Amino acid sequence: MHRTRVLAGCLALAACGRHASQPPPASAAPPDTVALERTIPDVLRASGVPGLAMAVVDHGQVVWTGRFGNVKDPETVFEAASLSKPVFAYLVLRLVDRGQFDLDRPLAELLEYPRAEGDPRYRRITGRMVLSHGTGFPNWGGERLTLAFDPGTAYGYSGEGFVYLQKVVEHVTGRPLEQLARAEVFGPLGMNRSSYVWQDRFEGHAAEAMDWLWRTAPVSRYTDASAAYTLLTTAPDYARFVAAVLTGRGLTPATWKAFLTPVRESSPGLGVGLGIRVEDGPRGRLFYHSGNNGRRFTCYMTGNLATGRGLVYFTGAPNGTSLVEALAAPVFGGAHLSRHREEYDRYDDPRLMALRAVRRAAIEGGPDSARARLQSIRENPATRPSLDGVLELGAFLVGRHLAPLSIEILRQAVAEAPDSARVQVALGGALEDAGRFPDAITSYRRALALGGDTADARARIRWAEERLAARTRPVAVPVATLERYVGSYQERTIVRRGGALDYTDGAGRASRLTPLSPTLFELDEEPASRLRFVAEGPGPAAQVIGLYRDGSSDESARTAAR
Repeated sequence: MHRTRVLAGCLALAACGRHASQPPPASAAPPDTVALERTIPDVLRASGVPGLAMAVVDHGQVVWTGRFGNVKDPETVFEAASLSKPVFAYLVLRLVDRGQFDLDRPLAELLEYPRAEGDPRYRRITGRMVLSHGTGFPNWGGERLTLAFDPGTAYGYSGEGFVYLQKVVEHVTGRPLEQLARAEVFGPLGMNRSSYVWQDRFEGHAAEAMDWLWRTAPVSRYTDASAAYTLLTTAPDYARFVAAVLTGRGLTPATWKAFLTPVRESSPGLGVGLGIRVEDGPRGRLFYHSGNNGRRFTCYMTGNLATGRGLVYFTGAPNGTSLVEALAAPVFGGAHLSRHREEYDRYDDPRLMALRAVRRAAIEGGPDSARARLQSIRENPATRPSLDGVLELGAFLVGRHLAPLSIEILRQAVAEAPDSARVQVALGGALEDAGRFPDAITSYRRALALGGDTADARARIRWAEERLAARTRPVAVPVATLERYVGSYQERTIVRRGGALDYTDGAGRASRLTPLSPTLFELDEEPASRLRFVAEGPGPAAQVIGLYRDGSSDESARTAAR
């Protein structure tokens, strides 16, 4: 009986994905997995992506899995990044089906949110608005959140909204996210290698990434579950979820239809349903989502409701979504049959390949080699980098401790685009990271004068002025005070070495901490990041707050003294 209802819902949704004048799609040829196995190694070599795991779904079944490059283990666990969001949305809809949650009730009636209390409009936010990214919250905000628009009136992608909804769902059910996910998603769908927090059983099976600075970065050992980004999973496991979305398994037909029906447009012709992207294309209704965790692990999933076919893949590189077209075409039978796939960069774009060559030259040959390669690609119209490409290259060079070359390149960009506030901000960032704080402040002020993002420029000016003050008058923090900060704060670890603190995050990145005040410290290796220790009384710090130059923040509670 349940199977009949699900099939009826599937036909209804498939019809919704076609124009009324179009006939139902003909039976498609099976996914060309032979082409995938033949071409993926070449794609990885050309793109610089070190490893990939992929799975293909057809008519509700996982019909193929593959792993390539440095992914040798079929049980390799990846960071799913924002692919965490559709799984959480599915969980919430399961609660809706049982009458345990109302998508249209204001969340503040269930749980107030102190971070947003300065903007009373947040009290109108509902679960439906969160899942369809209509809250008005920023993607990631600071210690206090302000809405960019009235809730429900526009689209604005927001991880912060999912954080709030998670807190409400946990409060209403009395169960933490990880427990709910096991009961509502992982268990029923057979996702036995998935979790919103790190599991000891993942040890030895965790993927490694090449981050945006071309450094090795391991999977994060998340100890605090977040519906927005902490899902750890494998390609076969997530493919089981894609199969459930394609067939409606685990949801009533009405809720399944709502899951995959656009609530609002994210861009012309593209919509967002309840936690998942939706597009009506020439071959029926599609759903899709991508993920990117801090420019390290990237991933993508999609499915076609009319054909019952889908895919998911995970990569250990920041440019993994540039492979979308190359990997989707063999599965769905053609290039650019959906609008959203055209919006992703292509790994074989001559300009992207040329910029990768400049980065490689900088690392392997030094500034002179990179300078010569950059001059060469600028002389060729087919490879001449865009302004965005130049700004990204400048940031990359700063991160690889080549700030002088970055400043040189960005000064040239200023000469070519003198009215661009973005270029002045980028140059200011390079100058600041090179320790040239007065020059950086001057560049930020020029950005203000050009009418750029004044909030961003003003925040950067304050940030640079605080760094300059600390360098001019170094702050001395007593050893006894430093000792109060030593310990573990979820994924973060603080140790004392002599009269200084050292920091390590969940991805294994380490940095010395330089005090800007007795409670505020800068990460020497990540100067766009700071930590503020919060103590209650004279004892050990109770939590640490991460502060970032873009104005966002996060919190980690103390979990251990050492």
